[in-house]
Amino acid sequence: MLKGSCAALVTPFLPNGEIDFECYGRIIDFHVKNGTAGIVVLGTTGEAPAIKEDEREALISFAVRHAAGRLPVVVGCSGGDTEHAKERCVDAERLGADAALLLTPYYNKANSRGMVAHFRVCAESVNLPIIMYNVPGRTGCTLTLAEIAELKKCPNIAGIKEASGNMGFFARVCALADENFAVYCGSDEMNVPALAAGASGLISVLANIFPRECADMCAYMEKGEVAAARVLQHRYSSLIAALFSEPNPIPVKTAMNELCIDGVGTVGGLRLPLCEMGEGNKRALLKALAECRMKNTE
Repeated sequence: MLKGSCAALVTPFLPNGEIDFECYGRIIDFHVKNGTAGIVVLGTTGEAPAIKEDEREALISFAVRHAAGRLPVVVGCSGGDTEHAKERCVDAERLGADAALLLTPYYNKANSRGMVAHFRVCAESVNLPIIMYNVPGRTGCTLTLAEIAELKKCPNIAGIKEASGNMGFFARVCALADENFAVYCGSDEMNVPALAAGASGLISVLANIFPRECADMCAYMEKGEVAAARVLQHRYSSLIAALFSEPNPIPVKTAMNELCIDGVGTVGGLRLPLCEMGEGNKRALLKALAECRMKNTE
């Protein structure tokens, strides 16, 4: 079972709009070097809806090959209909992924029986561990506690990325965790509270920029050093807010291009309908980023 800080990776693009695989390799190496516990390929941060099917296969294959067992590769396998999502889970397993991240079905409004059936059918199609992904702000639907309790009975449904942003609901989800079912925080603004409530780790956007610090945050909480973890949460709180001032991954790609992280470089642009960050929000992001970098050197 994954524990610690997992990074939801951006997908870097070349000036001509194609995927920059050389940069992607450097990003993976950067996370290996900085203690990231796992990487998520083709999640929200990776612009999954804008990635073509042939690109998906190439990206998954590359990530698995380049990671080479140095850290687990979790692949986003979501689809608006169950058959599509199931096919993506099967493809991820065939290509060597270590786990699949499976979003609640969007646009198609499932009732409770349909929601449970969606995850169960996908889980039964593979031997991969499945991490459910609950983010109602994106999908317009949510998993209920009763549905989560029912789905965790499936042998290979191994956890949930909970990104509702509701700490009360998150805590109740954590009450369902056990040695076979993990809960991961999908909202950076509540990383430390989520770990305190019983989360096994993070699936983080912030970790694209500060992977070592996110790993340290998890390590501190694992050791019971809450005050040290709290310092990190507070240090990055303004930056986290700026990273979600516009739809993800617009701000995090803007920040990475500004930083030109040593060993990674720039990560390119975005695919429409995502576009450049507004000037006011960009100024606030760069200000928060500069403040964090200054605090890190103190």
